[in-house]
Amino acid sequence: MISLAKAEKLWLELSAAVESALDVGTGETATMRFAQRLFELIHHGLQQQHGKPIRLHMCESLFVHSGIPLADVSIRGRATIAFLRFTDSGGIEFSKDIDLASVVELVDLARGVCKGEEHASGARREARVAALRGITMLEPNDNITWEWIDDGPAGEAYETAGFSLESAAPARKEVASAVEEAMGQAGAGEAIQMDTARTVSESIVAVGQTGFDNLMQLAERPEFDVFTVQHSLRVSLLATYVASQHGASKELMTELGAAAMFHDVGKGRIPEEILYKPGRLDDDERRVIATHPQLGTEILLESPSVSACALGAAWGHHLRHDGKGYPERRPWFEVTQATSLIQVCDVFEALTARRPYKAPYSPARAFQILYSDAGAYDPAVLSSFTRAMGLFPPGRFVLLSNMTLGRVAKAGKALDRPLIKTFPNGDIIDLSEPAHAGLSVSRLLQEPEFVQLLMTSKDGVVDPNIASGAEPLAPLPSDTGPKDEEASRDEEFAKAPVQDGGDCQEDHDHGDDCRLC
Repeated sequence: MISLAKAEKLWLELSAAVESALDVGTGETATMRFAQRLFELIHHGLQQQHGKPIRLHMCESLFVHSGIPLADVSIRGRATIAFLRFTDSGGIEFSKDIDLASVVELVDLARGVCKGEEHASGARREARVAALRGITMLEPNDNITWEWIDDGPAGEAYETAGFSLESAAPARKEVASAVEEAMGQAGAGEAIQMDTARTVSESIVAVGQTGFDNLMQLAERPEFDVFTVQHSLRVSLLATYVASQHGASKELMTELGAAAMFHDVGKGRIPEEILYKPGRLDDDERRVIATHPQLGTEILLESPSVSACALGAAWGHHLRHDGKGYPERRPWFEVTQATSLIQVCDVFEALTARRPYKAPYSPARAFQILYSDAGAYDPAVLSSFTRAMGLFPPGRFVLLSNMTLGRVAKAGKALDRPLIKTFPNGDIIDLSEPAHAGLSVSRLLQEPEFVQLLMTSKDGVVDPNIASGAEPLAPLPSDTGPKDEEASRDEEFAKAPVQDGGDCQEDHDHGDDCRLC
């Protein structure tokens, strides 16, 4: 079997070829270059496997390899996944009989299916699939799910460590279902039900009081085709959690969570080809995106039980603190701390999440961007958000400097010193305590990587040789402010140099290309 990295590379090259074919056509130079590169990668892989077929699998609309969901390439390969879904396929097999012409034909077939040219005639499509030399479409398989984590040894380890994912799962599912239903209703021109959002928000508040980290862990799991849904889910969780950390009442948290849940409901009337475009938007497309706050407000006004908080979130989440942004301010609109908090949660989630057009930023990098954009956010709200989240948000898996595995329980007294629930016994250690002065977070881990390390660890301690391939986190800005002034720590982000290589929307001009925030 080919390696995980090679499977990801093959999916990426295929997806790049399909996207190019959709954009400029199959026979154009750019598309042919991607197809040639894909063919060379397949040919090289077949040689390494001594002619054994290469199988690339898809399950539940996610690319997978050895049971591990490939989140990044799944998001960047939307067109390829759509092609596989339309052809009722569970992946692709490449054999030693393959030639370049068949690769080009596969790409053109995917283009035709995604364009709708092959939908009407199933017989024609099947004939083209059958004629592919050295390429076989695999049978659909929906048995590869997150159960490989939840129901296997990892799930047992979670329970031993005191995690209660089972109790958090219903609330997470309720939010996703409510947002997905609202988006569908908005797209169909139907009224949405704010009371439903409040009921679901009550579940979040109830579970979040003891298990916010469990909810956030579940919300981090990728699902194809619901990126807008997941975004709204996470924004709702973030807003509710931050409010809870600052002593908000249950009633306020419920209303805030419901408002955040539907803040982006106007996206239900934005064409998907704009929302999920892999590249940057042109001027006309940006103008279309900029209509979603007004569309969302109009949709919410059709609900008899809509609140001022929900209307403010829909209308104002792209309005900057300094008055810039979009849409134009109206006499009836008043900026509240609730709207400002949802705006901060909105951008933080977008920066730290995977998108079709960018890789996720680390929380530290996201904070640097937030603090460097002077005038964009209410300083008091941004400071409160920072202190509640810390550099390592609750629910994230970490590898500590002593090779111990853990998950962030909550932020600590210092931004880079969270409380960690460690494996295998679920012991809580506070990195801000003097007893743990020599211990630090080495790096954040995605759940599949965490599980792989967990399964090879001994009592939650990883062999340094196994983890040696991981790059450590970049140095953090020092805390030079007075210890009794918490906000002084936050300002360090504005001074810290940017150390990441990637670029998202030219330093993320909020309002330029924010499709999924």
